[in-house]
Amino acid sequence: MRIGLQTYVCLLSAACHAQQPATLDSKITSTLTRMTSKDVATRNTALDDLVVLIAEGQQLGFDPVYGDVLATFLKRYPEQANRVKLGLILQMGNDAFINDKNAPGTYTEHDSEHYAQTIGMVASLDDDRAIPALVGAMTTGGMASAGVGKYGQKALGPVLSQLNNPDPLVRSTAVSMAITILRIKNDRASQSQILGLIRTAIRDPEYVLRSSAVSAIENLSDQKQFVSALQDLMPALQDMSRHDPYLSSFANRYPLRERATKLLEKITRQ
Repeated sequence: MRIGLQTYVCLLSAACHAQQPATLDSKITSTLTRMTSKDVATRNTALDDLVVLIAEGQQLGFDPVYGDVLATFLKRYPEQANRVKLGLILQMGNDAFINDKNAPGTYTEHDSEHYAQTIGMVASLDDDRAIPALVGAMTTGGMASAGVGKYGQKALGPVLSQLNNPDPLVRSTAVSMAITILRIKNDRASQSQILGLIRTAIRDPEYVLRSSAVSAIENLSDQKQFVSALQDLMPALQDMSRHDPYLSSFANRYPLRERATKLLEKITRQ
């Protein structure tokens, strides 16, 4: 049967259009599979390949924001959205080496850059499944912390669970993050919980926990609703101002004693 040229072109175009999603689907399947590898180098290469896929057809600047690139891709290909988002979240879980204290020197700066790239994309998502991975990365800095913070009360439970983490830095970060989330709600129950966190942290044997407590008090000392409540912490601050054991070998001084002294003076004047 003979068909006209216009009909032939239409059929060819439709066929090509039908093949494209299948081709993209197979590429993403392969890439996401490699992103679950136990080998860090394999995961890094797979992430690079995924970035190439999601950036196709987009104009990238000198320092692209890959969260925005990902958002454009997910909007363009909604049928791929769930598996790509889940793949990135799982990638973060696999790459929790950033907190691995048992393998110093095992991972390179290149590995850390890929991990940061993954954090940036996962933090850009609006998907509750990302909360545990982001909480696990809180100690890496602002991107993960901002990602956790945007989930508010939904993230509070996972954040508070990190108060039992054996790593003092993780516990300290959890204290700061929990207080940040609780301040958003800012009702009496939240304020009471904030003071409880500070009260525990300020007497912790680890310097980073005590420092987090002092930072929290510094941030709350100008808030009217906390002024009277902070009086309850005066004995702990007084003890810290005189006896805190941490001596900075670099500056040969007691930084928390100095900060506690300034806080006592400020609170007393209010």
